[in-house]
Amino acid sequence: MQKIGLKDYEEIIKVVSLYTEGGNKSSAIMKPAFHKNATINGEPIQTLFDVVDEKGETNSRARLDVLDVINDIAVVRITMEGWHGQDFVDLHLLHKGADGWKIVAKVFTGLE
Repeated sequence: MQKIGLKDYEEIIKVVSLYTEGGNKSSAIMKPAFHKNATINGEPIQTLFDVVDEKGETNSRARLDVLDVINDIAVVRITMEGWHGQDFVDLHLLHKGADGWKIVAKVFTGLE
């Protein structure tokens, strides 16, 4: 197993932060965080981009937890509060390729 340094953790947090910032503002901000073939709950990631732009700006808060990093893959949990009045927990799977860390899959569930 390859040793993972703080630089990788910082880059992972930076990528996932693009997602959370974009979720509050617009999909244009979050798009660079995602691999071109990424999915959301098994659907094309464009589904997420469309919903974010349709809903418009909000002021949610998020906690980011890097759960695991092994070589060129990582798993991040995001607990989001107040996204248009709703709370969510996401799990993001990231892969490190030639262009750095990218989110390749997002799955989420709403909290009551």
